[in-house]
Amino acid sequence: MIQQPVVLASLLGALVFSVLRLEKHPAFERVFHYLPSAFWCYFLPMVLATLGLLPEQSSVYTFLTTYVLSGCLVLLLLNINLPAILRLGPMALTAMAVGAAGIAVGAVGSYALFARWLPAETWKGVGALSASWIGGSANMLAVKEGLQTPDAVFAPMVIVDTVITYSWMGILVALAVFQDRWDRWVKADLTALSDVTRRLEGLSPTQTEEVGTASSWHGLWLVGAGLGIGWVCLKAGSFLPRIESAGLSQAGWAFLLVTLLGIFLSMTPAAKLERYGATRWGYLCLYLLLAALGAKARLQYIFQAPLLMVMAYVWVLIHAALLIVYGILFRVPMFFLVTSSQANIGGTASTPIVAGVYQPRLAPLGLLLAISGNVIGTYAGVLIAQACHWVHP
Repeated sequence: MIQQPVVLASLLGALVFSVLRLEKHPAFERVFHYLPSAFWCYFLPMVLATLGLLPEQSSVYTFLTTYVLSGCLVLLLLNINLPAILRLGPMALTAMAVGAAGIAVGAVGSYALFARWLPAETWKGVGALSASWIGGSANMLAVKEGLQTPDAVFAPMVIVDTVITYSWMGILVALAVFQDRWDRWVKADLTALSDVTRRLEGLSPTQTEEVGTASSWHGLWLVGAGLGIGWVCLKAGSFLPRIESAGLSQAGWAFLLVTLLGIFLSMTPAAKLERYGATRWGYLCLYLLLAALGAKARLQYIFQAPLLMVMAYVWVLIHAALLIVYGILFRVPMFFLVTSSQANIGGTASTPIVAGVYQPRLAPLGLLLAISGNVIGTYAGVLIAQACHWVHP
């Protein structure tokens, strides 16, 4: 078993580097299409840990899940363009809000149905998965660490997240043939599509900024600055009250503060750091975090995934039902409904694809909606976890 921190950190880094290199190789294109790099960065260390090659506890894991997670959140939030998101128009933003509300209602409702057969702290895992489905993977990890979710509870959630996300995307793409029929049936207000197209075209000049030359040195000081912000927020979190019943520890407060600070920085000149690869380095930190969390898990943890999978499909069906009712009552074009659904459940990588299938000119709207979820994902995950805890303490 590898115990030396330097060797363990090097192994995790090499594993992440190998996965990212293989992802770009044509021979593995189909594999990574269905099981993305984030999944393999988590799953492979879990296999090594199950075989006894990696320790269950290490100072390396603690450092990554505390300080590097904070830096990751800051770097990924810098890319949020709130003015652009707010200019998307009421129908697009309302559809996104209804989709997020559907995730919240679906989480609490499905957990209330299945909680009696699940481990006691599954409510924390539901909160983490909600953060992923409203925000993204970084939000999921922040809620996981903030609520101190047991690895035995979190590991099955990663499997559920991967399976549901890509199967739901396939369903939404397949439904594209019914777009015109739906719009005619609900007498959809199609002028909203033209309005959004005009708004996106109006944003285009501000979206093209000069791109700087990103290097490893930029990565070092970007990540270093993120670590520094994380340290400050951890110190600030130590002065806030610990709420054990709600799972809010010093780290929990710190991640909420980091999220707030990242949103604030995205509206300052600090947002221009994106030209030096802030998002790219943020995702690299995210993959290292997933590797560290995978090393703390064991394959036997996923045996409860079948029951969670059933719960997750009920969860998503509740989310879809809420969107359908909203679409019928307010004559919403199918494009907005499916795009907001994928923006919640799928995230930034897949939402532009789904949006492009329905309205090729509006693919950028999918990206902006998915990014908007990152703003509230962490807070929503914590609140949903508390609601689940209340319905089944």
